[in-house]
Amino acid sequence: MSDTVSSVNPLLSIDTDFRSYLNAYTRSFQNHVIDGQLDYAIDSDFAVRQKLIGLSGWGKLSKAINGTDISAEAKHLFLKCEQAGALKYPEIYDVLKQCSERLELNLPIVLLRKDYEKPLIYSIASDLIEPSIVITKTLFDMCSKEELELLIGSECGRIQNNHCVYNWAFTYLNYNKDAYKPSERSYKGAVNSQIVGALIDWIRFADVTANRAAMICMTNPGRYIDVSCGLLKKGYTDFYGRKQENTDAEKLMQLSAANHTTAARSLRPAASLTDLERKIVASAEYLTCDSLFTWRTDLEAADSHTCTGQICDVRSNIILAGGQ
Repeated sequence: MSDTVSSVNPLLSIDTDFRSYLNAYTRSFQNHVIDGQLDYAIDSDFAVRQKLIGLSGWGKLSKAINGTDISAEAKHLFLKCEQAGALKYPEIYDVLKQCSERLELNLPIVLLRKDYEKPLIYSIASDLIEPSIVITKTLFDMCSKEELELLIGSECGRIQNNHCVYNWAFTYLNYNKDAYKPSERSYKGAVNSQIVGALIDWIRFADVTANRAAMICMTNPGRYIDVSCGLLKKGYTDFYGRKQENTDAEKLMQLSAANHTTAARSLRPAASLTDLERKIVASAEYLTCDSLFTWRTDLEAADSHTCTGQICDVRSNIILAGGQ
């Protein structure tokens, strides 16, 4: 009888069980988590963070950052910044929604900051602070939609991979005079030299993870190299204080294309490249990774020669090794 009624009224065949609803509503990027990390993240990102956790002094530093520094930054930002939304700065908000949907991430807050003159974007998050992305007005004014996709997508990836505390730890290092320095830094001890070395090492891999997230978010991921170089040419300075206005997009695209047709065993470290150029080329290996097309089912691989996530990591690591 019930089968007959269902065939007459299809609404009766809908599963209205609350648990089914809850599972569907809360389903997110957990489907892409393998062994505790997201499938697009480079393995070395997670491995170096695990190493950091085991180093002497890291516990006190991370506790100070989580408990005081991030809260102080958030308090300042929420008092001084404007929040992007559907009516205010819709260009930012629309890109944020696109990135969040493609990464299956709950929508972060985006704050437009006018009291900081450099073209900068960064993210904050902790157990007490709702994940937020901060973009300076200077950077927003100089960005195209594609560039916003790359930048906001990268920060969504950093939020998704819990990079914030490690990024904030970098602000304690006197490593680059142009790196971002928050107004409040509560940890007063000297940072262990092992922590310094591990953080500098980690940044290379964190960049790759974040850039892979950006490619998932971009309307046209194939333009990743061109868009990245375009931002640098405009004077973009990243959170770590790195900039390079003379980046040659054509050179990097040719190198990347040559790499894609080279087997991993024959790939050589890119020793002649700068750190930023090496980061871009290493990240671009993800353009032929099958993981990208798992996240972006609307895309078709440019050719049939895609590689697994494990092979992609190996290839990216070889390219990054040129800087050591």
